[in-house]
Amino acid sequence: MLTDDVDLKEIERRALTAYHEDGLLDIFIGGYLLFFGLSSFIEFEHRIVVSWFLPALGTLLYSEAKKRVTYPRLGYVRFTKEMKHRISINMFMVLFFAALVTLTGLFTNMGVPERAPWGTLLLNQYNLLFLGGVFAVTFLMMGRIMSISRLYQYSVISLLVFFAGYFYLDSPFIVSEQSLGAPCAILGVMMVGIGASHLRRFIGRYPKEA
Repeated sequence: MLTDDVDLKEIERRALTAYHEDGLLDIFIGGYLLFFGLSSFIEFEHRIVVSWFLPALGTLLYSEAKKRVTYPRLGYVRFTKEMKHRISINMFMVLFFAALVTLTGLFTNMGVPERAPWGTLLLNQYNLLFLGGVFAVTFLMMGRIMSISRLYQYSVISLLVFFAGYFYLDSPFIVSEQSLGAPCAILGVMMVGIGASHLRRFIGRYPKEA
């Protein structure tokens, strides 16, 4: 029985890996980062509202893309309720803590800098290095949760991009949208490009079923 359980988990893990082999996840995450990065340089009155609602719209479009691209080639992939629940809870926790660490780390009492903790001032001084670390850990945990090895690559890439941004963008001592936007846009372009490459290879490898 124990061997059967292990085999079933391994089969499900491989199915999850194949399910994300199409690169669509990369394209949609990269597209959001690209939008966020470019919009930081544009005076757009409703940008914040759009940024909050865009993930929900992206989720709907992602689901539709799966139906049109992935399912006709791999068949409908249905995972157990336990696995979907585990992935959903773990992903929520990772994204929640990433947002919490970023907000509390960079913005605690920054409206009144003289009252801000010394740690907050230090993180603001090295804000892009800190954010690069947050992105790297987030991608690392997402890759582990979803069994997608490509996300490990994005973990390293995000570190390199944000570190380069710190040294070449003359990062200010307080967080600005522009200083964050440039690395996000670069990372987004790279993710969309890599995702498109995987999508092209996926379509060629798995012909559409009649």
